[in-house]
Amino acid sequence: MICPKCNTLNNINNAFCVNCGEIFRSNSNLPPTLVAADTYEPPTPTQDSAISQNQNDDFLSTPTVFVSQPPNFNQPQPNFNQPQPDFNQPQPDFNASQPVNFNQPPPNFNPSLANFNPSIPFIPPQTPPSKSRLGLWIGLGVFLILLIGGIIGAVLLLNKTQTTAEVLPNHLGIFFQNNEKTSVEEIIKQDLTNASEGKDKILKDESMPAVESKPNLILYSDGKDIPLSDLKLIHLETIKNDGTMKQIDFKATPVEGKTEMKRLWVAENLAKGKYAFALLDGFFDDGKHKFWVFQIKESDKTDNGNLAKDLTVSLKNKSKNSNSNTEVTKVSPTPKPSVAPPVGSRTASASTDNIVIRSAPSLSAQKIGSLRRGQKIYVMGNSTNYDSWKGMEGNWANIQTESGQRGWVFSPLIKY
Repeated sequence: MICPKCNTLNNINNAFCVNCGEIFRSNSNLPPTLVAADTYEPPTPTQDSAISQNQNDDFLSTPTVFVSQPPNFNQPQPNFNQPQPDFNQPQPDFNASQPVNFNQPPPNFNPSLANFNPSIPFIPPQTPPSKSRLGLWIGLGVFLILLIGGIIGAVLLLNKTQTTAEVLPNHLGIFFQNNEKTSVEEIIKQDLTNASEGKDKILKDESMPAVESKPNLILYSDGKDIPLSDLKLIHLETIKNDGTMKQIDFKATPVEGKTEMKRLWVAENLAKGKYAFALLDGFFDDGKHKFWVFQIKESDKTDNGNLAKDLTVSLKNKSKNSNSNTEVTKVSPTPKPSVAPPVGSRTASASTDNIVIRSAPSLSAQKIGSLRRGQKIYVMGNSTNYDSWKGMEGNWANIQTESGQRGWVFSPLIKY
């Protein structure tokens, strides 16, 4: 039969081509290959050609031996587990179009490789960090430090500004302060002889300063010109001709670092209306009264509720107020002096009945006497002890009565 690959003549029983090794199909499935006979007359064989023909006949008559079983590729092959040299060497580009010469060793092939050790794993070289990335991290760290420092500095500066921005009065008087505490404005004092007539005049005046419903007020006083114990906060619209009115409870606390300044404040918002801090000296209709007037134009309250307390000042000329339906408490007559007043003392009087005289400037000190409303006393000085009693705050006055009795009286209960 003729090999379909190389056209070599093979025995019909061959499984492989004797020239190229091409595998033939099963002989049972292949038809026999027919070779046409030559039409020409063969030449007369000579002795040499006869010998050559005999040799060819011997060659063709020699049977071809084939392996009965194909090789088993699942069996381990010799030297397959041996480490191969230069596997890590770069290989030349493979070009399928070029023939491969298997008899020529590949480039850089060195079968000796004395230093090769297959037990040591291959570790690729470490790439050092990029200098540009390191610089980026350093720059970011510096930026964060500067940012945090700036924030801390801004907070400290803000706190310093807030603590040093408060504006306080620079002269004696009563002032109101804005909510930001960056400015103060003085409340002008008005002197009145008749509180009833003065009230009518004040209510018609709209030029008085307007403050918040819960104002920041400051009293700057040495204790002589405006005694805190005698100061009353009065709702002007509640003043009646019979000497009755409503006073508002307020508290006083010292200003830090300013011993002669007090903050005056109320526990709740005040109702809309006109108010005055007042020093009431003498009769309601005949005295030497001092009013520091202000107004509240905006408020969420219509009345002052529990903040308002009743206050009554005696009248001198009751006939002028005969139409009043309110009974006015009579002022007890002042006894004639029997002992000379102390040198340097100030004259004052009791503002209510049953004022307790104590042996020391304290609410817990022993009771040694009492005062009646309007009773004249002499104030020799004041203690540094500061107490709060029934919504009133103040120190203690060292007094002497006209009969010569001495002791201590809670200063908010007397008036000068």
